[in-house]
Amino acid sequence: MKYNSTTYTWIIILIISSFFFSAEAQTTPKYELYGFIRNDFYYNSRQNVEVIDGFFHIFPKLAINDVYGNDINQVAQSEMISVASRLGLNINGPELFKARSTAKIEMDFCGSGSTYFLIRLRQAYMKLNWKNTELLAGQTWHPLFGNVVPTTLSLNSGSPFQPFNRSPQLRVKQNLTSSLSVSLAGIYQMQYTSYGPEGKSNIYMKQAMLPNIYLGLENSGKHFTGGIGLDYKTLKINKSMLASKSAMIYGQYANKKLQIKAKSLIGQNLSDFLMPMGYGLSDYNADNKTYTYTNFNQSSSWINLVYGKTWQVGIFGGYLKNLGTDKNLLPTDNNDFTVYSSGYFSGNQHLDQLFRIAPHLSYNIKNIRLGLEYDLTNAGYGKLNTQGKVTDPYSISNHRVVGVAVYNF
Repeated sequence: MKYNSTTYTWIIILIISSFFFSAEAQTTPKYELYGFIRNDFYYNSRQNVEVIDGFFHIFPKLAINDVYGNDINQVAQSEMISVASRLGLNINGPELFKARSTAKIEMDFCGSGSTYFLIRLRQAYMKLNWKNTELLAGQTWHPLFGNVVPTTLSLNSGSPFQPFNRSPQLRVKQNLTSSLSVSLAGIYQMQYTSYGPEGKSNIYMKQAMLPNIYLGLENSGKHFTGGIGLDYKTLKINKSMLASKSAMIYGQYANKKLQIKAKSLIGQNLSDFLMPMGYGLSDYNADNKTYTYTNFNQSSSWINLVYGKTWQVGIFGGYLKNLGTDKNLLPTDNNDFTVYSSGYFSGNQHLDQLFRIAPHLSYNIKNIRLGLEYDLTNAGYGKLNTQGKVTDPYSISNHRVVGVAVYNF
């Protein structure tokens, strides 16, 4: 009998597999189904930058006046929606390569398509854990989202003050001591992507051929978690490379009844995290048709206090500021600017700052959570100048009320 190269390849794979997947590794995996059924009712006093039919609120839209001087975005809205309901599966598998193997797959119904809402992949990863090392491969939360996340009733988890992103990644975490660890990750864009000349797309990172790189240090104890992180990504837009850098610091104290959490971030071009700032055109060479782009810089901070178990009260406060661009923006013939940002902007009107105050009250018993949250988000808009900053800002506020009913299983 003759064997071709493909046959020999499969024979080698089977031999290697039989070596690693020993009798000990033939243990049947254990499965844990989890999730919740969630219903949200919301009211907004005006139109907002939002996703998923409005129940994921980000910030209020700017004022656009009609010929009669009326703001067309000053229109209230309300809705009840159930698509945030979630289903997930945790898998505890056999020992592989002398490591404990686990996996997770998770979905909700927030995908959009021709039939309105569709099943959407949230997380899908596998993980190997040795004594002091963890290796993760697959889609999960971006490290800038992190382990310290606001406790809110709204599903936006403090967005846009809190980075919000799930992406495919390869991540390794090494324990340096019993509480101190360092993490390194290579991340690619999929559902949460950057803006550019071809719209919102992952093509700009794909063309750059480099993953988003994250390096973090975290100390985690019984009650306190704190850490720092550095993030670096590269996009290729119209044959031009644009590198963006970000840094964050965060901390959390938590016991059985009290949670105190905070995070501060300074970064560039964070539109792939549902944050408003992106980048703009700073130069164009007509002779060889080359473009030069410059990052928008922003700072964002939030603090979150929560108390109670059965009856739980909490408050979230956030502040975000546009710090301008690295280089001057290139004016167009209309004295406008070519800017690619996450948000709803018009002409040379742009965002200067945001702040939010959002108290909530919830009742939690067994599998049920019932809650009410009030959210005041204020946006400052104005005319964009060549430095990427805003002059003569005016204020726009949205008053939002959210009622939530959740059944966990």
